[in-house]
Amino acid sequence: MSITQLDDPLYQVFEEHLHSGLYDEQPVENFVRDVVDFYWTALRQRGHIPQRMQDVIRVDLTQDVQDMLRAKIYGHYGIGEYNKVRRTKSS
Repeated sequence: MSITQLDDPLYQVFEEHLHSGLYDEQPVENFVRDVVDFYWTALRQRGHIPQRMQDVIRVDLTQDVQDMLRAKIYGHYGIGEYNKVRRTKSS
């Protein structure tokens, strides 16, 4: 894990959701939506986001989370299998 990932609040939210186990049997779309929604709420609490930029930022966040997930679970059939293997390796 790089220093950048540790300092990135989006990555932290992503990891927390991924490792929670709540999405092991859920469609990937639910995971992406929930991560984006959680992070979006945190962003809005920290400051003002201009109305004209909100849609663009949400689309960008969605793409970022999809890319992060694709890279993280590469080689696995889904989040559930990724977590199962991860849990097995850490035991």
